[in-house]
Amino acid sequence: MTADVVYRPPSQTIDELSRRGVVTNSPIVIHRHLGNRSTGHRHIKVSTCDLNFGQLGQAGLQVRAGYGTEPMQIVPRPFGQVLGDAMNALTRTWQPLMSAALWAFIPAGVAALTVFRFSGAEEFLNLVFNDPAYLDSLPSDELIELATPFLRATLIAVVLQVLASVFVYLASHHVISNDAAGFKTTGADARRVALNRYGAGLLAGLVIFLAIAGVVVAGLIAWTIPWALVGTPNATSVFIAVILMVALMTPAVWLGVTLSMWSSVLVVEKRGAIGSLRRSLHLVRGRWWPTFGFLLLVGLLGSVAIQLIQLVAIPLSVVGELGIGISIASLIGLVAQGLIVAAIAAMYTTWYIDLRAREGELAKDDLL
Repeated sequence: MTADVVYRPPSQTIDELSRRGVVTNSPIVIHRHLGNRSTGHRHIKVSTCDLNFGQLGQAGLQVRAGYGTEPMQIVPRPFGQVLGDAMNALTRTWQPLMSAALWAFIPAGVAALTVFRFSGAEEFLNLVFNDPAYLDSLPSDELIELATPFLRATLIAVVLQVLASVFVYLASHHVISNDAAGFKTTGADARRVALNRYGAGLLAGLVIFLAIAGVVVAGLIAWTIPWALVGTPNATSVFIAVILMVALMTPAVWLGVTLSMWSSVLVVEKRGAIGSLRRSLHLVRGRWWPTFGFLLLVGLLGSVAIQLIQLVAIPLSVVGELGIGISIASLIGLVAQGLIVAAIAAMYTTWYIDLRAREGELAKDDLL
């Protein structure tokens, strides 16, 4: 059906659609069309122009030149286009994303470095870098005693990074969902939304951690019993043990992928901690393998970025005094990690939007 609202599209949008054969007859005024998912009419005459929706492919949005521009509806897109839209969104929203990442990870990094400096962990690190032979000569109980402060500091640092990552995820989801709806978001607004949803986010994250940890522990116990009774007397038994381990860990992977959209749901749909987990399960159902592939690809891209950062951070760790060098490298690594986390969260949001579009009509106002 035709809305009464008159839309005057930018000239560059019309030029792009004309080149693609979507718009013909040099339109002056185009009436917006509210899609009803009826694809039977492939060629529709509207006002003074013709719109050929067949030329738009799967991403057939009404008068749409790119993700997050002027669509009234968002519809499912191919795998590659979702990834491309995520990259384009990053170029448009890098400022608020960086603001959220720095706001969370710089304090977390400073706190982690402080813990390492005053907990005695640096003593162990100095021995690791300067006198590893001395560590090899220590009895097991003395080595454990010496390494305990380092292990304790590492655990605290990991907890701080997780807390910062949850905040960045929530802020990034808000930024990207608003971008998809055609609205710009400031860093301050993203931080405000993240803080408002932070408690529910921590609770949901804790539930997921406990659930996956429970599945992993159960799998390890199930694997350990036959291994302890039979052992691995030959090469065949070793192969069977590896296959059994992979099979027992599969439920944890399935659960992690199934619940992966929880943070996007928490922010965009404003659901509670448990409600966001249930909603994620519903969204991913029927799209588990594509979701797994997308998350795997995003994870590989993040790993490559981390490796590139280490090429810069590792040389800095040996500049000047060891403690100062490690502190500089660690701070750079933590800040860079925050930026990578923001980029990954942004890509997760674009996939969440695609999953939403596949379950029914999705108007851009639904993302606000």
